[in-house]
Amino acid sequence: MVHNGSESFFMADVKSKHGLDKILTKFREVVLKKSVEAFSQGGDGVLRCEGRLCVPNDDDLREQIFSEAHSSRYSIHSGASKKYLDLWEIYWWNGLKRNIAGFVAKCHNCQKV
Repeated sequence: MVHNGSESFFMADVKSKHGLDKILTKFREVVLKKSVEAFSQGGDGVLRCEGRLCVPNDDDLREQIFSEAHSSRYSIHSGASKKYLDLWEIYWWNGLKRNIAGFVAKCHNCQKV
């Protein structure tokens, strides 16, 4: 999302925290050497895995993603498997499925599904 020709706050936050994540830093080095095809760096400087945004290991960023995906008026309490498939299309991080399962396990409504 773009606001007045600038990056969204979320994308700017992701970009600024990429350098703090050791795993993403290693992947970035590999990408720059062009020795792996699954990862790439876009023109915005953000690392991507097969087109999906690589989210740094930052609890606040990940919690923001979960909360937004889970609280949207268009979202339903679909359980961990469906939530994983939805988020997997957009985001990548090591342990995504495990993190989603933990988040959904804390949601009372999802447990009823």
